[in-house]
Amino acid sequence: MFKHNRTVALAATGLILATAGVAWAYTTDTDSHGTITNISGGKRFVIQQRTDSVPGRAELRGTSSTTGASASGRFKLVSGGKYVSVMQVLNVVAAGSTSGPSEPITQLAVRPKSGGNYEFYVVQGSQVCSGAPTVVVGSSYDVSVSVSTGQSPEYRINGTICKKSNPDGDKAGTVFDGSLKSGRYFYPKMGAYNTSSNQSNSGGGSTIEWTEISI
Repeated sequence: MFKHNRTVALAATGLILATAGVAWAYTTDTDSHGTITNISGGKRFVIQQRTDSVPGRAELRGTSSTTGASASGRFKLVSGGKYVSVMQVLNVVAAGSTSGPSEPITQLAVRPKSGGNYEFYVVQGSQVCSGAPTVVVGSSYDVSVSVSTGQSPEYRINGTICKKSNPDGDKAGTVFDGSLKSGRYFYPKMGAYNTSSNQSNSGGGSTIEWTEISI
């Protein structure tokens, strides 16, 4: 299991909004290096470079479930893009709890691509999303995630499926706490979050926009 991104979710009051027929039901999760602002049809997420104590987080958190979770939207990289998680699914560590310390199952992120521009990859295993479009600053992409109990999250980028091929116990509803423990709540997040590689590679800050949000 990858435990470096252990987080206490639920950092703000829940919101329920409706825009262009799309319902949003979420809470916001930011730290001192992250902000979320409204834009036409969506949200802008700005994060500063990761430090030891402050990762740089600006995310929307979906509802916890023991059966299934999903999130989707139109993703645009405005600036930055060096080792930034843009969508993830997490398990709550404590049995029976819908919030609190959590572990990522997998995270979909972007990073610099050899030869220029950026690429989508799954952080756990550093697995490149084969067949997914190259990420170009200013361009938009349809991105979604879905997962059911006992599965590894399945991401789709413009229709291309991307998921960790060897989950190593990283499955929805199962955490490793000395041994594998099942029956946990899990939930999706989307926005911007600096991975540990952002700090080790002096990745700097990023600005990301999400529109047509559903979470």
